[in-house]
Amino acid sequence: MKRLQIDKVWVDDHAVYASTTDGKQASYEFNLWPRLRDASQAQRAQFELSYSGIHWPAIDEDLSFEGMFYNAGLCSLSAGEDNVYYIHP
Repeated sequence: MKRLQIDKVWVDDHAVYASTTDGKQASYEFNLWPRLRDASQAQRAQFELSYSGIHWPAIDEDLSFEGMFYNAGLCSLSAGEDNVYYIHP
C-alpha cells in the first residue's frame, strides 16, 4: 500500500483532523480520548507535529497519524516504518 504524507492538521470544537497530499482525510473525535475531551479549546489548539503523529504538551497526549488513518480504513498498520507520516516543510 502506498505511504501517505500529511500536509495539514487542524482542530475544531469536536475533533482533530489530518489530510494528506493526495486528498485523503481522517479524524479522531476528542471524546475518544479523556485528556483531549477534558482539555480546554486553547489546550487542544496548541499541538506539535512529529514525523509519526500529534503531541499536545499541555495535557501530555499523543496520537499517531497511522492509527487515525487506519481507523478510517485508509491505510494498513505497518510492522516497520509508518505508512502515514509528516515532514516539516
